[in-house]
Amino acid sequence: MAARTSKKWLHGCLALALFVASILLPPAVSYSAGENLLGNPGFEAGDVSWEKWGSPVVTTAEKHGGAKSLQVKRNTGGASASVAVQEGKTYRVGLWVKFAGTGVTSAAIDLDAFGSQQTKQYLYFSGSTQWEYKQLLYTPAPGVQYIRFSFWNSTSKDYYIDDAVIRENVDIERPSTPGTWTAEHETDSLKLTWAGSTDDMAVESYQLSYKKTEDSGWNTLSVPHQETVTSYTYTLQNLDPFSVYAIMLRSRDTAGNTSGAVMGMEATPGVNLLTNGGFETASISPWTETGTVQTTTYGTYAGQYAARLTGNSAIRSEEIPVDGEDSYLVSYWTRSAAVPPQASTVSLSVYQESSETEHPLITNTASVWARSENQLRTTGTTEYIQLTAMNQTGTDQFLDQVYIGKLPELPEDLAPGAPAGFTVNLADGVSADLEWLAATGPFGVKNYSITFKKTADTEWSSITVPYVPGQSLYAYKLEGLSPESLYEVKVTAVSEGTAVSAASSLELTTGKMFPVNPGASEEAAALLDRLYATVGNAVYTGQHNYYEAPSLWYDTAAELTGYYPAIWGSDFAYYTGGDFSALRQGMIDEAIAQGHAGSIITLTYHEPRPMDSATAGWESVTGDVTAAQMTEIVTPGTALYNQWAAQVDEVAEYLAQLRDEEIPVLWRPYHEMNAEFFWWGARPELFRQLWDNMYDRFTHLHGLDNLIWVWSPNAESSWAYDSAPYYPGHDAVDVLAMDIYNNDYRDTYYNKLVQLSGGRPIAIGENGELPDMDMLMEKQPRYAYFMTWSQYLTDKNSLSAIQALYSNPRSLHNGETGNGPYVPPPADSYLIDDFEQYGSSNSSLRAKWQRNVSGNLATVTLDTYHLNSGTYGLKLDYTVGNPGYAGLYRSMGKEWPGMEAISFWLQPDGSNRQLAVQFHETNGEVWEASIPVQGTTPVLVSIPFTEFLRPGWSTGGNGVIDLGSIKEFAFYIAQGSGTQGSGTLYIDDVKAIKLPVEEE
Repeated sequence: MAARTSKKWLHGCLALALFVASILLPPAVSYSAGENLLGNPGFEAGDVSWEKWGSPVVTTAEKHGGAKSLQVKRNTGGASASVAVQEGKTYRVGLWVKFAGTGVTSAAIDLDAFGSQQTKQYLYFSGSTQWEYKQLLYTPAPGVQYIRFSFWNSTSKDYYIDDAVIRENVDIERPSTPGTWTAEHETDSLKLTWAGSTDDMAVESYQLSYKKTEDSGWNTLSVPHQETVTSYTYTLQNLDPFSVYAIMLRSRDTAGNTSGAVMGMEATPGVNLLTNGGFETASISPWTETGTVQTTTYGTYAGQYAARLTGNSAIRSEEIPVDGEDSYLVSYWTRSAAVPPQASTVSLSVYQESSETEHPLITNTASVWARSENQLRTTGTTEYIQLTAMNQTGTDQFLDQVYIGKLPELPEDLAPGAPAGFTVNLADGVSADLEWLAATGPFGVKNYSITFKKTADTEWSSITVPYVPGQSLYAYKLEGLSPESLYEVKVTAVSEGTAVSAASSLELTTGKMFPVNPGASEEAAALLDRLYATVGNAVYTGQHNYYEAPSLWYDTAAELTGYYPAIWGSDFAYYTGGDFSALRQGMIDEAIAQGHAGSIITLTYHEPRPMDSATAGWESVTGDVTAAQMTEIVTPGTALYNQWAAQVDEVAEYLAQLRDEEIPVLWRPYHEMNAEFFWWGARPELFRQLWDNMYDRFTHLHGLDNLIWVWSPNAESSWAYDSAPYYPGHDAVDVLAMDIYNNDYRDTYYNKLVQLSGGRPIAIGENGELPDMDMLMEKQPRYAYFMTWSQYLTDKNSLSAIQALYSNPRSLHNGETGNGPYVPPPADSYLIDDFEQYGSSNSSLRAKWQRNVSGNLATVTLDTYHLNSGTYGLKLDYTVGNPGYAGLYRSMGKEWPGMEAISFWLQPDGSNRQLAVQFHETNGEVWEASIPVQGTTPVLVSIPFTEFLRPGWSTGGNGVIDLGSIKEFAFYIAQGSGTQGSGTLYIDDVKAIKLPVEEE
C-alpha cells in the first residue's frame, strides 16, 4: 500500500465506505447460494464468533463433524454471531445437539430475531445421548434485520452443540441414496427394482446409467419420481446377450443435487440351452414326463403354448452337458389353476461322478403368472445339469418360458486396475513431473488421486487429476514440495462410483531451489535458501521504514521488544519534498548498513506515472492511466515506455550499490496490483508485461543479480480482485507475498497463495495488525516472514501484543539489543478518545465507533456545542426498547498500565436509564460497570476499576482485571429505572486515569 498518512487515509476511506454501506444497504458480504452464514459453525476455530454466558467450553471429546464441539454445562449458555437477514427470504436454521447423559426428556434452543422488531422461535430436542439434528425454516417479518442462536442449559445434564447452520433456504441437501436394486435377467434385458429415495425438498427423478464394461461411454436415462410410489422398476432393453454391464443408480432432487451412487455389475445370459423351453412345438418333447403333462393354449404367459402339469405329474428336461466351472441362470414362469394345498416342486439336478445333487428352486403358488430366477455355479467335475418340475398338489400347475443359459463371469473387484508405469521424469526443488498409464476397470475411471508426503511425516496430502476420455498416458506436475527432501508418492485410479484401485508407488528426492535469475549471486541464492528453510518452521520478523527516516520504525521495534527485526524494509517511494536524490541515497546507505549488520533487506517501489514529472507525488502513484496509456508504457520503443525506462533505470543505479556491497534484496515492486489503488493495477495482462519488462531490464541490462523477486498482491477482500490473473509465473517470481490489513488473516487468502506458489516461499508483504503467531503455526504455517508498515506498528498494535509476538519461540530476529523489552514509564492517564481525530467527519467517527447490531438503534455524530474541551465531542442518539439495550463499541489495541479508573465527561438526558461502561481484554474477558443517567447537568464521571464486574455471560480469563492488553471499549444504554424510548447523551474526553490521592 501507500506510505505515510496517505496510506492511512486510503484504507480509512475504503473501510468507511464499506461500513456505511453495511448500515444503509443490504449486507455487502457476498455468499454463494446456500452458503452457511455463520463463520465458525463447528467450533473448529474455538469459540470465535460465539458469545458465552457462564462456562461452556470448546472440546474435542465429542464432535458431530470436524474435531470440536461446544460443551454447554449446566447453568451456562451462549449465542452465535448475529447474521444479517433480508425480509421476504427464507432461511434454513439448524443445529446438532447431543446430551452427555440420560434423564433429559426435552430441551430447547432459541432462534432470536431482532432489529426494529423482535421475535423468538425454538428448536426442540428430545434429550438424546446420540447426535440429533433439528431445523426450522424462518422467513423474517418486516423490521427483523438479524437472527442468531441463543441457548441456556437449564437441564440436569451437560449437552454438546455442533455444526450450526444459518443459510438461505437454497436446496443444497443431497437426496438419500436409492435402495440396492434386485435384477431379473434375460438374454437381451435387465429388469431392475429398487426402493425410492427421500429428500428435504423433493426428489425429482432417478438417474440410471449403464454400459458394457468394455465400453468407455455411459448410457443414462431418467426415471421420474412419484410421491406415492416406494418401489421402482425399470427394464433395460436391447442389451447384448452374454455380456457384463456396469450399472449406477442415483436419485436427483428438484434443485439438481444428486445422491450417492448404488453401483453393481449385472450379466445377461447367453442363448437358452434348453430345447422347447417355451413349449411352442405344441408338445412336451424333448422333455420326459411322468403322469399327465400336456401343452395348453389357455392362459399362457407368452407365446401360444404352455405346459400343464396335473396332480402327481412331473417333467424332466433334457441333459445339458457341462464342462468346467461356470455360472448358469435358471428361470421359468409358473402359476396355479387354484390355490393349492401345497407348493409344487421345481428342482435343478446336477450330476457329477455318477451322483446327483438336487437344488430346490423357487415356485409360485399364486393364480397369476410369476417368474422365478436362480443362479447355479458348477464345479470342474460336473457332467450335466437337468431341470425337474413336479406337481404333487391337488390342482393343476402351469409352466412356461423355461430357461437355462450360461452367464458370463462378473469381476470380483469393482475397482479399476492400478495405474501402471508410474514414474518421475523430472524433479526440481518444489515440483516433480509424474507420469503413468491410464487404468481400466469395469466402471471406468473418473479420476486419479495422487497422495504424497515426506518419508519422515505421518500425514498425507492429496490431489485429484481428472480422467480424460481416450487418453492413454497421463502427465502431472506435482507442486508444493520442499527442496532437498525425500517423498513417498502414490497414485490410484478412482471409478465412477467410489471404488479405488490398488496404489502404484514411488519415491522421489527433490533438488535445490535456485533464484529465477539464472545468474543470481551467491548471496541472493543463500537468502532464498534461508527462506525455504524457514517455511513451516519459523517466521522472520520485519519492519518497514519511510525513506525520510530509514531506521525510525526498525529502531522502534527493537526498542519496544529487545530484538532487532530480522527484516529491514523501505521504499523508493515518490517525491515528498526536499532533496529527492539525497533522501533515496540516505535510504540506500541505511540499507547497506543494515545488510552488513545481518538484516534481511526488502525494498518496495511506489513508482509515479511515467508521464509525470520527477517530483510527482502521491497523487501520481494513485492516479489513473488509460488502457491506451498502459499499453504504451509496456510497449518498447514508445515515448511512455522510454519515460518508464528512465525512471526504473534511476532506481537500478541505487540497487546496484547494494549489489556491489554483496547485499541481496527482497525486491517487491508493483505491489497490490490486483486492486485499483495504483496506476499499475487492475489490468492483469498489461501488468504481467510491465513486470516482465522490469525483470528483463534489471536482470539483463543492469545485471542486478542480487535481487530476489517478490510478487505481492493485496488480500482478496471486498476492494481487491482475484490475484491469480496477475501472477507473472514461476519463471519470474521467487517469493509470493500478500498484503494484509484490518487483521484480515483469512484461511482463504492463505490457501490461495499456497496453491499459486507451487511450493515457493510465501510471506506477508505488508501488515497493519500483527499476525497471531499461534494461529500461523496451527493454520497458516507456510508464511516465511511478515513486514509491518511503519507507524502501524504502534498505531494498530498494543505494546503487549508487539512484545508477545517478538518473544514467541517461532519468531526469528537479527539478534537482541541487550536492553530487554521496553517498560513504559508510569503515566497519569491514557486517552481512549477525545473525538478530535476525525477531522469533522461523521463517517470517520462511525467507522471507529460501531453500533452493536444485536441491540436497539444507536447513532453517533460529532458535536461542537456540548463538549468538555477541544473542538469536538460525541453525540449519542439512542433508543431503548426490545431487547432493552443499545450500544456502541470501538476496537483499541492498547494497554493502560498503572491506571485505576475510567473517566469521561457526560451531559446526561435525565432519563433515569442506565449507562454501562465496558471493556474487553485481549483474552476475551469482559468487564462492566454502570451508572444511572440522572439530571441534565454535565458531570465528570470517574468509575474505579474496583467497581467493574464480569457480566454473567462473560467467560474465560483469570477473573482479574488485566490492563496489559485492551482490545475493545464500549458504552451501553439500558432501561434501568427509566422507560423505553429514545434519548441523547453527550460524551467527551474518555480516558483511563489514576485516581487522585486523597489528602489525610
